[in-house]
Amino acid sequence: MKTNTIVRFIAALVCASVLMTSCIKDGLPEGGSATNEQVGASPFAADGVLTAMSTILMTNYVGIGDHCDFGLPSVFGATDRMCGEVIPTSGNMPDGNQYYDRWQFALYTERNGLDQNGWGSPLFYYNYYNFIYTTNSAIGIFSANPGPELAVAKAFRAALFLDMARMYDPLPAKAEGITGTNDYEIPAEVVGLTVPIVTETSTIQELENNPRATREEMFEFILGDLKEAESLIGDYKSTNIGMPTKAVVYGLLARAYNWLGCFSDKYENVPTGNDAYKLAAQYARKAITESGCSIMNEAQFTDPTTGFCKANSAWMWGLQQSTDTVLNNILSFTAHMATDALWGYGGGAQPGINALSYARMNDTDFRKKLYNNPERDFSKIDPYTNLTEEEYEGGGKAMSSIAPYASFKFHTNGGEKYDYSVGNVTDIPMMRVEEMYLIEAEATAHYDAAKGAELLTAFMAYRDSAYAIPADADLVEEIIFQKRMEFWGEGISYFDMKRLNIGMVAGNEGSNAPKDARFTTNGRAPWWNLTIPLSAIQQNKGLDGKNNPNASKTYLSKN
Repeated sequence: MKTNTIVRFIAALVCASVLMTSCIKDGLPEGGSATNEQVGASPFAADGVLTAMSTILMTNYVGIGDHCDFGLPSVFGATDRMCGEVIPTSGNMPDGNQYYDRWQFALYTERNGLDQNGWGSPLFYYNYYNFIYTTNSAIGIFSANPGPELAVAKAFRAALFLDMARMYDPLPAKAEGITGTNDYEIPAEVVGLTVPIVTETSTIQELENNPRATREEMFEFILGDLKEAESLIGDYKSTNIGMPTKAVVYGLLARAYNWLGCFSDKYENVPTGNDAYKLAAQYARKAITESGCSIMNEAQFTDPTTGFCKANSAWMWGLQQSTDTVLNNILSFTAHMATDALWGYGGGAQPGINALSYARMNDTDFRKKLYNNPERDFSKIDPYTNLTEEEYEGGGKAMSSIAPYASFKFHTNGGEKYDYSVGNVTDIPMMRVEEMYLIEAEATAHYDAAKGAELLTAFMAYRDSAYAIPADADLVEEIIFQKRMEFWGEGISYFDMKRLNIGMVAGNEGSNAPKDARFTTNGRAPWWNLTIPLSAIQQNKGLDGKNNPNASKTYLSKN
């Protein structure tokens, strides 16, 4: 098949990178290798290379030794757990079924899974650099004839570096000092550093001594890629939702400028503060207009067979599973996040919402309907689940009865509950138009509170007919709370909470978090500043002495 052939080609390219710890062992395309010029000149091959970039995002395996090792969608699951947004609710094992929720390193951050020698840290670092190596290979192929294909590859690379820049930039964080050292302190030599920049021209020798880029250097690089993509992409469209369009490029620019808005540092070539927030609002609006997308209505949001498993008119960008990319029953986002996926971990862990967030949502907000009610009244959740009442109560093939606050946001393909080869063939959102509306509202609120409030109220009319901004609300925090509820489980919240210094509340009274994951932090959590794996530091002399500090035991779970 065309996709499989090109995936093997790209996988072989990826295997050459010194940044990898493991790879898919396979050969080059049948008939021998092809030059960059030959691949770039062939519409068949060019289409395959573009498709491969999206495919590898959801099939990469870095070898952390756990079933949550399945590329970018696993990163989404990890970051939401790191900030207390997604928690296992099932009661069939003590404290939220710690076995069936496989992102334990991200849930139980008192332990050392996120430290530089922890088993969870490679999931982020190696995945992203494997993806980046693939995009660099594509950029090398398409640079000879700059056009929409090069724009797509540049957009992919910018998106990946944007995530990494935000994950590894060590922002100030408070700690309770429970280890006796009394603090979490960021060394002066790493303040303002992101990650090493790797391009299509980087040599092995350069990669072996490649220091972390400063925030200014990194964002100048990211914005450069996005501006080039904007100028080249034209009216490029694809039947594959995994391919960035001009609207996605605008959306990425909105994300980048929104991040820069939180800094007061003055840079020569990169805007910050309100200058950046104004650009974030402008690009969010351009993304809305260019996309032609419409905000999901209640029927789309809550449909038990298509809701958040099939792309619709609101999705600007997503990952598109196929029978080729379904590796097995458990290496899949759906197998872990869909409570009605009875072949995987979802039905065992029952990922759900923080009870405190559930209580804060208005009862008139239809998004609240997707979480099992505290009273466990099946009639209330029945329209939004594919489970029968018998399965809901733990009968049939169900692992246990469905706990309060369990989520039915993410569904299986067609509502299939038993056959993973069918049920795992889903789409996974990476950018929805709703994010652009909320970026526009928040960015605007920083320099024009009245207009920001107007934009939030207009958006919330699509979600809650009785919504009004609470009289005592901090406007920006209220916008971010509504954004967290909108994008629960989609890997968005972590970036906003880190950027704006918004703390976790999973340890407050009334929390339903597992006993070892009950964290309430004073602003951003120290573990949101990710650490570079020790193995990567050993490969790259430029990283020696320049890692972010380990953050385990900076807070003690309030169990």
